[in-house]
Amino acid sequence: MEYRRDIDGLRAIAVLPVVLYHAGIPGFSGGFVGVDIFFVISGFLITGILHKELAEGRFSLVRFYERRARRILPALFVVVATCLVAGVLLLLPDMLVGLARSALATMLFASNIWFWFSTSDYFAPSADLEPLLHTWSLAVEEQFYIVLPLLLWWLHGKPRRTVLGALAGLCILSFVLSAWATGPYPQESFYFAPTRAWELGLGVLLALGAFPACRNARLVEAVALSGIAAIFISVVFYSAATSFPGLAAALPCFGALALLWSGEQRRTIVARLLSGPVPVAIGLASYSLYLWHWPIIVYFRLTLGTLDLPHAQALIAIGLSFVCAFASLYFVERPFRRGPPAGFSPRLIVASGLAGAVTLSLVSAAVNIGEGLPERLPQDVRLAYAGSRDVDTRRGRCEGRLPSEGLCRIEGEVSSPADLRNDVLLWGDSHAGALMSGLDFVMDDRKLGGAVAFRGACPPILGVQRVDQRHSRDCVAFNEAIMTMLEKTDDFPVVVLSARWPLAANGKRYPGETGRPAVLDRVDFKEASHSTAGNYEIFKSEFLKTVRAIRDTGRRVVIVDGIPEIGWSVPHALGLHRLIDAELPPPPTRQAVEARSAKANSVLAIADEDPGVQRVSAVPLLCNPICAVEKDGIPLYSDDDHLSVYGAMTLVPRMFKDLMPSETDRRLGPG
Repeated sequence: MEYRRDIDGLRAIAVLPVVLYHAGIPGFSGGFVGVDIFFVISGFLITGILHKELAEGRFSLVRFYERRARRILPALFVVVATCLVAGVLLLLPDMLVGLARSALATMLFASNIWFWFSTSDYFAPSADLEPLLHTWSLAVEEQFYIVLPLLLWWLHGKPRRTVLGALAGLCILSFVLSAWATGPYPQESFYFAPTRAWELGLGVLLALGAFPACRNARLVEAVALSGIAAIFISVVFYSAATSFPGLAAALPCFGALALLWSGEQRRTIVARLLSGPVPVAIGLASYSLYLWHWPIIVYFRLTLGTLDLPHAQALIAIGLSFVCAFASLYFVERPFRRGPPAGFSPRLIVASGLAGAVTLSLVSAAVNIGEGLPERLPQDVRLAYAGSRDVDTRRGRCEGRLPSEGLCRIEGEVSSPADLRNDVLLWGDSHAGALMSGLDFVMDDRKLGGAVAFRGACPPILGVQRVDQRHSRDCVAFNEAIMTMLEKTDDFPVVVLSARWPLAANGKRYPGETGRPAVLDRVDFKEASHSTAGNYEIFKSEFLKTVRAIRDTGRRVVIVDGIPEIGWSVPHALGLHRLIDAELPPPPTRQAVEARSAKANSVLAIADEDPGVQRVSAVPLLCNPICAVEKDGIPLYSDDDHLSVYGAMTLVPRMFKDLMPSETDRRLGPG
């Protein structure tokens, strides 16, 4: 194919928003669409080469994959190897295990499936410290290119109308699937190749001449300007809250298509700008820049102890990414792309590719089998790191259990089933599950018994769903089942409600915490909301109705105020602080916690006006005035907002002392 400088410039337009978005630079909230632009470009270029080879009778599947190996593997191997070495030096065991597993998935070009399984949401905080998260897009491309060459080979020689009709039909099918799945199955739609295939397919269709040529200069210029405008709008105005890919992905993809098409017709104003030396230079290094920028940003985050990089450090990370990218381009990419006699032979490329993949896979497997090599850590680091695993062992089997399945017990040791008591029901989301261990201690001390009913991301509010969650309807059914049990039995005279109330009332996540907003909506609404604007009113009305419904059964209600959100994983931050002297982010102050909880607490205060309702809070115990995150060197949290077992055992008995008097407790000081 004839070389087009404007396509390298378009690559720069694709990669720069991705880098700036990941670095947290303002104005690029939709920078993730750069990946979609890459998909369109890739489909166009690869299909152009395949189509020409098929037409000339030179097509070879082995040769195709050899070219892909030259293009993809050398720089990828260097980045993965560097990440593993850095991981051994800088990561805690569970993080290193996650890295090793993602490295293995990357070698198999299945990292999109791995990250769908392990992190679920690309925009979630759990994904923000995955050094190889960005390789999901490489996996999607390579999975696409397993099918495309064979499909084009099979269609070759058939009538042009049949070829274009078949490919257009597949693109439309993929687009419809993506548009439909993005609502009920957003993570699958984001990560899976079938819902992304239409983006590459647009480039395929363009390369095969599906879009007619045009001699009208003004129209071509207008299309080019529309294309760059579409990309600009999506980069600036999209965000993590945008339902993506689906229909929203059409804007950047058709923008890229418009630029590729218009550049074929004539040298437009936009094409001349994209053909400048700076865009072309960045475009030539775009693959290496894409590979390097994300691990560098992740390790900067780890070292600085924050997901939200200060602008100065973000710019340094970007600068270092460029240095690594151009070094990779000149010393890794280009030497391996050269064929004989100056470069590497196909046989050597295949042999070295297999050797590199096997070596990295074996290293990754060894790290995984060694559980992240915890023996390399000093004792004080192990103590902090243990907090991330300090969760109640019952959490997995108890979460989401319905009364018909038998709720999990919360109580101390009993000598026989006859001693079981149903005095207290703990009902809520995952924050309620984190309180179990502490409530066990309280129940044992007071000779009481009870059960727990909790489900993650499901606040105990009747008739309300979290529409940002895939299984929001399951939450509704779960809460209804608990309420039905209370209405039909006389058990559990005390119901304890616990949830992440500030997130439910505000909808917005804690400052610095990424991930989708929590969107509440009533189940009786025909059209689900996708905005947090109505969260407070829905929370207020439906939570108060829920409390009243429980009170109408004659029960007492105890509301646990929201546990202070820290904004960063406490065990990991403490462990990294002790391991590599990473900066420990400042814990929130009591004032900040109260400001964050103001809306939720105003509703809890209304409920508390009922004599049969009481509130307990960990805030006075934890925040005086700085919130404690550890005690005696042991984390009080298992992550950024859930109490660890140690934290629950430390705090819950003190929180409930006014309801169930015990020995006078001293206030916790800052950790």
